[in-house]
Amino acid sequence: MSFEQRIERFSAAHPDAPRELILASRLLLRTARLLHDHINRTLAPFDLDLNQYLVLSMLAVDEGQPSMPSELGATIDATRTQMTRLLDGLEVRGLVRRQASAQDRRTLELTLTPAGRRLMERALPLVHAAYAEAWGPVGESGLAASTRVLNRLHQSLQALQP
Repeated sequence: MSFEQRIERFSAAHPDAPRELILASRLLLRTARLLHDHINRTLAPFDLDLNQYLVLSMLAVDEGQPSMPSELGATIDATRTQMTRLLDGLEVRGLVRRQASAQDRRTLELTLTPAGRRLMERALPLVHAAYAEAWGPVGESGLAASTRVLNRLHQSLQALQP
């Protein structure tokens, strides 16, 4: 049975359920997962996943400025434990370097290594092409409209956070 058929059956069994809200929410979550998987497949030849790629790309643009694991973790919605594991893997591969901050030795600062920069230079065009492939069917005006709607939804949901 298809996803849409299940939603229809659920709506028939629960006539007071907000069918369109449920459908939109499930489509958004499913679409996000599919986009995530699409980018991960693009990154697989580089032995990277999306979160690792995002960390490397943020370190690349932060060049010359200290980057802290907690800030990067907040940006990619990763817990402290997830960030530690992610950074451990990138450090073992020689893509990032962790060092104690000169201002506060309890704080770690991250930098992208030359090997990390080279990997980013190779991966970046393919990831950009994967994003273009994924969003291509909605067109430029659809992308702009989607971005506006997603921003409104994001802000609304953020305001509901405790």
